[in-house]
Amino acid sequence: MASYNPYGGGYPDSRYCYLNPFEVKHRRRTTKTQFKLLESTFHETPKPSAALRKQLSVQLDMPQRAVQIWFQNRRAKAK
Repeated sequence: MASYNPYGGGYPDSRYCYLNPFEVKHRRRTTKTQFKLLESTFHETPKPSAALRKQLSVQLDMPQRAVQIWFQNRRAKAK
């Protein structure tokens, strides 16, 4: 019989997927050097490939998702 799971998730035993709801994620600002490289890359390639985004994330010490979101936001700003 499946037991009630107070953490949600749809699975009876999702304690291994538990995220602390009180843990706050703070916004990370890009540094000037990160910004310069991202901007120069944007002027060359507004829609970088996944491989280029991965390379940038390693080079800039940023999560891949943050690089992807940066480019999405920059394209929206360019409109």
